Amino acid sequence: LFPLAAVAATAFCLIAAGPASAIQSVQKFSFKVSPTTAGTTSKPRAVSLTANPYFDTNAPDLDRQVQFATVNATVYFPKGGVYNGKYFKSCSATTVFQDETQCPRGSRVGTASGRGLGIGLDEAVKGQFFNTKGGKGATLLVTGESPLIIREVVAAKLTKLSGNRDFSYKLTFTVPRNLQSPAPGVIATVMRFQSTVPRQYVTRTTSRGRVKVPLIASTACPKGGWKYRFIADYTTSFDGAIESAQTVNGSQTCRRAG
Repeated sequence: LFPLAAVAATAFCLIAAGPASAIQSVQKFSFKVSPTTAGTTSKPRAVSLTANPYFDTNAPDLDRQVQFATVNATVYFPKGGVYNGKYFKSCSATTVFQDETQCPRGSRVGTASGRGLGIGLDEAVKGQFFNTKGGKGATLLVTGESPLIIREVVAAKLTKLSGNRDFSYKLTFTVPRNLQSPAPGVIATVMRFQSTVPRQYVTRTTSRGRVKVPLIASTACPKGGWKYRFIADYTTSFDGAIESAQTVNGSQTCRRAG
């Protein structure tokens, strides 16, 4: 299941922190697939996804005047799913940055809302995900209006994993430096970034006639449920040097088709 709310059916959530010098704030990550009854290889079931990397608080670091930002992140998506972005319309990163309203209808595949927090900064941001050519990832447009005017794009690369026991795809991205530090003297923590990719379809003409193809679909419910993973690297400096990392593992219960 591909990307891009609280997980009611999470079986476990394990935090693995970095070395002793690492940031003290605890990374969390929620992930939900809906519906929870899986499709099959012959009859994939369209699903929606929600994902949210978040911190309950970054006070353990801000209270000691330590600011930090996410530099790199990787999301691993559960086994038993398929992403059909190659069949959907796409929009170039240049067009997304200059004027996303000029992107082809159907190329926007998801939305997000988030919050950045640093010393002297508390900013609400919005996100829009646009499919990239060939379904090889997404371009994320991040915007904010107060107290800073923010407009930036983040390139996310999607990789299909072959032979992995637990995961079907991974999505990797690097946060641009001017989002890590959006103002002089500020390093902004991504306190949350609630992302939603709804169920959506494109119609294709095949040898069987016209068929509806879902963007994301489940094809199986593996033993142990749908597992997911979030890995993030952090910096505490303005040069973006990696200071530490955390990993969050979890799983969501699912049911096999009936």
